[in-house]
Amino acid sequence: MPKLRLPKFLNIPPKLIPIITEFDDYKYFLIEGGRGSAKSQSVARLVCYIGDQRNARIVYGREFQANIKESVHALLSDLIREFALNYEILVSEIRHKLSGTIMAFRGFRDQGKVNIKGLEGVDILVIDEAQSITRQTLNILIPTIRTENAKVFFVMNRYVKDDPVFEEFADRDDCLHIHIDYDENPHCPETLKIEAAICKARNMEEYLHIWKGEPMAQANTAAFRNVEGIIDYDLPITTRPNPHFNYSFGSDFAKSIDHTSISGMCIELKQLHYFEEMENENKASWNYQKEKVRAITKLYNDALLVTDSTGVGDPLTEDLQRAGVNVYVNTVGDTNPKEVAGFKFTQPSKKNLIEKLKIAIELQCFRIPNIPKLIKQLVQYEAIIMPSGKVKYGAPAGKDTEGNALFHDDNVISLALALWGTGDMLYDPEYEAPKEKTQTDRFWEHIKRDVSKRDSQNNTGQMDYFDVNIDSIDESQATPIGE
Repeated sequence: MPKLRLPKFLNIPPKLIPIITEFDDYKYFLIEGGRGSAKSQSVARLVCYIGDQRNARIVYGREFQANIKESVHALLSDLIREFALNYEILVSEIRHKLSGTIMAFRGFRDQGKVNIKGLEGVDILVIDEAQSITRQTLNILIPTIRTENAKVFFVMNRYVKDDPVFEEFADRDDCLHIHIDYDENPHCPETLKIEAAICKARNMEEYLHIWKGEPMAQANTAAFRNVEGIIDYDLPITTRPNPHFNYSFGSDFAKSIDHTSISGMCIELKQLHYFEEMENENKASWNYQKEKVRAITKLYNDALLVTDSTGVGDPLTEDLQRAGVNVYVNTVGDTNPKEVAGFKFTQPSKKNLIEKLKIAIELQCFRIPNIPKLIKQLVQYEAIIMPSGKVKYGAPAGKDTEGNALFHDDNVISLALALWGTGDMLYDPEYEAPKEKTQTDRFWEHIKRDVSKRDSQNNTGQMDYFDVNIDSIDESQATPIGE
């Protein structure tokens, strides 16, 4: 068997050796897996070795980087000192004293905008913590790397299954994709193996993500957990109204940026029976939206409608109320209480709204059909803890090259509003759909009606009653009185 002779500095896990031997065969390298697998360490060693051999412009980047401490500057510096490499370690960059190689460190997003200036001439781009890279950043970043024979390394432990980097590069012919875990790294310290064993015994889900590199169903910042637990794949997207049931609808109005979203909840069955995301972008007029919502709520037994009456929703809510729609009305104020139509969004009210939905999802109090656009928004919806300690709820940040939002929350809000209109009935196990009547039920109802009818016809007469054990009746032999 042929052997590969490498310098001691490149003593990396055997599974990662292809990033050295096949370096010239690929433009992209996707190195992903769990903690302790030497992903970052191995790529850092290769980068330092290349920079020692020839002049190279190397950039280490990540989505956000407030300061140099958040980069791999420390990792590279430790390697350079340990092996006495001929690099000069500066505060914000690292330079090779002979080859002229420069290693720079930067964040791609600054004040909400993607900044890729200066990356056009890069030879090697290493994106550490690549699971944080958004689709928007990726779409702008990749076309910028134009240097012939330039290489791009993605190093990551996936958060979610539909990770943008993974979806884009995992199966590409020009990308070398390697998954590696701690138990495939012969250099993994014993202390990390012990930590992995403890984590495995305590929480298998965390172990599979942290140590085995399996993506979570949702990110750490996700506001809603176990969204998949409320999905009923047999439930139709739209269920026709039943005259015996009550319904609560939520509507989040929009006209250009977002979509107008309508969600309808059957309270007794505790199911989402109606969902629609209108095609807006100036295609659906306000009048059309109002008439559509009015028609739907009337069709569903004059359903309660909870609207977002903040901003543009305020006059729309008033118009719907005047048109006879059963609009949700809330009483606000203690000293001078007044009625307010619709749901007014403030920081406290939004918190209450979202946390009610959060609890209902966690307790699996209701079911929704398999609606991908709704499910995706629920999974992506974030709860970010601000420096003040308050929680900020909303869709992830990010815009495309034209300034349009990449993520939306209109479907989440309409569902939350529909749930709000149910009050506490969704939590109450006794508040449920009427049970189907058995033959015995119908038999005794007929007897009661017959007795009542005879009593009313003979006010002076008396009727004697006797008790019967209903369970002893043979339903097949039961014949209603009078037939």
